[in-house]
Amino acid sequence: MLKSISVTLLTVVLLVGIAGLNFALAAPQAQTEARLFPYSADDQTYGFIDETGEWVIDPQFDFAGDFVEGLAVVEQDGQYGFIGPDGTVVVEPQYDFAADFAFGLAPVIVDGKVGYIDQTGQMVIEPQFTDAHPFTEEGLAVVKTDEAYGYIDQNGDFVIEPQFETAFSFSEGRAAVTADGKYGYIDDRGQIVIEPQFDFGAGFSEGLAAVLINEQMGYIDLTGQLVIEPVYDFAQDFSEGLAAVSSGGLVGFIDSSGQTVIEPQFDYAESFSEGLAAVRDEELIGYIDPTGQIVIEPRFDNAGPFQVGLARVEQAYQWGYITPNGTPAFLLPVSVASPEATLIIPFLPGVPEESRDGLCLTQSSIIPASFAWRCMVESDDPDEISMFDPCLIAGDGQTVVCSANPLTGDPGFQVNLIAPRPDPDEVATPDVDGEDKAWLVQLADGAICRFAPGVASTINGERANYTCSDSSILLGDLRLGTVWQADQIALGDIVRTEDGYTAEQINPVEIAVIWQPVDAAATLGEIGLAVDQVSFDPSGVAETIEAQIMPAVPYDPELATTLNAEPAHLRFAFNNNDLSDLGGVSPNQAQLLIYPVEAYLEIYEEAGVDDVAQRIEALKSLLQERPESVDGEIPVLPGFGNAEQIVRAQLNYLDFEGGSGVRFITHYGLGATPITEHGLFYTFQGLTDDGNYYIAYYHPALTTLLPSDFETIDALIDDYDAFLENFDVYLQEVSEQLDTADTTDFSPNLTDLDAMLETLQIRFR
Repeated sequence: MLKSISVTLLTVVLLVGIAGLNFALAAPQAQTEARLFPYSADDQTYGFIDETGEWVIDPQFDFAGDFVEGLAVVEQDGQYGFIGPDGTVVVEPQYDFAADFAFGLAPVIVDGKVGYIDQTGQMVIEPQFTDAHPFTEEGLAVVKTDEAYGYIDQNGDFVIEPQFETAFSFSEGRAAVTADGKYGYIDDRGQIVIEPQFDFGAGFSEGLAAVLINEQMGYIDLTGQLVIEPVYDFAQDFSEGLAAVSSGGLVGFIDSSGQTVIEPQFDYAESFSEGLAAVRDEELIGYIDPTGQIVIEPRFDNAGPFQVGLARVEQAYQWGYITPNGTPAFLLPVSVASPEATLIIPFLPGVPEESRDGLCLTQSSIIPASFAWRCMVESDDPDEISMFDPCLIAGDGQTVVCSANPLTGDPGFQVNLIAPRPDPDEVATPDVDGEDKAWLVQLADGAICRFAPGVASTINGERANYTCSDSSILLGDLRLGTVWQADQIALGDIVRTEDGYTAEQINPVEIAVIWQPVDAAATLGEIGLAVDQVSFDPSGVAETIEAQIMPAVPYDPELATTLNAEPAHLRFAFNNNDLSDLGGVSPNQAQLLIYPVEAYLEIYEEAGVDDVAQRIEALKSLLQERPESVDGEIPVLPGFGNAEQIVRAQLNYLDFEGGSGVRFITHYGLGATPITEHGLFYTFQGLTDDGNYYIAYYHPALTTLLPSDFETIDALIDDYDAFLENFDVYLQEVSEQLDTADTTDFSPNLTDLDAMLETLQIRFR
């Protein structure tokens, strides 16, 4: 999908946030004299089109932002710079990140710090801040030093010294700041003019600011006087004399006296701009005038404000700009990268904690399988019953789970059956052909589509089989192939006629990912090992153990830098740890994994990747030779992506009935960073004597031998260049310190973990 500057900013904030940098920026103000719009037709390279949708600057950039103050941010080879409206490079790409210009200056990131450049690329305020906002018309920008927030002028001098917990940009001569968690306001001299007293405070607009008091929002004036009582669930800025407010779940508009002008009736609304406001009515967005009349019918999935006569809109597979009468200035396909192959991911839910009473008497109308059911479940209202389809047999092989979602990680709830499920052979199977159906699909543009059970509309003579997150539907059956395909229509394009529903615009789309539920019994067959064939004594380590059957995760070539596939396997969770239904390992959560070796090797042999074979062979050699120390990495499965094993300590070899393994304390990291009290974990990597099963155990290993307070950690990297230069020596010192420690210096005691693994038994039938 077409990227926006805000999406890229979020990505950068997340990436550099590890180093403590938060680069907060306001929404870009589009340049009005250069009506050019960034666009990518393939989601790979970006150029610019004009108001007719024609190319003006050919695609050549890795990213491109809007033109603001005559210049647009572009990215090439991971570096950011600026171009002019004719495509000429004005400021060479040279910064780790760059944001839009505001009042002649633009924030840029260099080596993790923020400074400001002018439109010639001259650095006028040296990079020195950990957070920075654009300049405002007051000539001030809010910035953060290592200690606190303050405000600088365009020379880089502090006009208001750093002293605030958080601070926000000026608007109408006031800026919101926080003290002791409460919001108040200062003037441009830094004087508190409205005492911190609110749970939240927005910026001023048209003389008023929305504030939060006891979970309700109202408005204050520039003196801090409450002029509109806090009675709203949500309140936006005033614009063109009106403000959108929410009450009882619906949105309407009030004037500056607090009088309701447009009754609450919309699911969401944006502020008025150029006489129109975007409003959402159920699933689609249209525009209203100041009287509340719909002037552009709801037909868009997303819609922005009008600026200089145009508003950006998006439908399921198109984006573009419309005029105030709703006529498109241009509409172009949403840019999408074509997948090499549709990835099919098996899904087997875990057993969630939440439980609801219910009945499961008929099989799923979506998934034609004995492990999928259609269940009637008691809702929050005792007088109501909800229908869920599909409800799936969980990884324990018996619990029925509804509403589990592998996309969001929602575990769903288990059904406490008030009557037994009938034998699947005695229940009529719904007439559902599963070969070209799927439960959840993700389109190449990122939209998520879910199969629609029960009675669904017919459009152009075909059933609307899937409803999608981008306000579209998929018609008819999916088309199988290396890359699965479907026919998509936007909800806004559907027209009702005497003969039924029709849509002229049908868009063929590619499917990137499919999630298909799997049978726990069949998965056990793949593993070749049942839960009751495994036992161990967790005394001293855990009070509860939960056995889980994990389906295979297929190899994804687009994530080739990581060992991202796993065969079907058994997993044991400890003390009710909420582990991911998607597999993989989080070393800060205790878990025992048992993999069938042959299936593990087969996955990566077919993918042409030899990492797993190399690691298993290396482990075999290590267990045969049992050296007292290991110079290189000790093999582990599954992998940790690009992170490196930078610490190895407390090496020991353990034997269990029918197998053996190696245990050690380790830390994985990217780059040179201090290792803290919470940065270590214990792992055991082993094999059965016959080589058929690989055993991996992970458990966090806390220790007070390493720093835990920020002050100590900060002192280590006070001179980061020196820390980087001596990083290898630092790692050696940490390893030696851990190696010479007693097992009781770790929590839990390493001896207890060892003892548990030595009781492991795998009984073969």
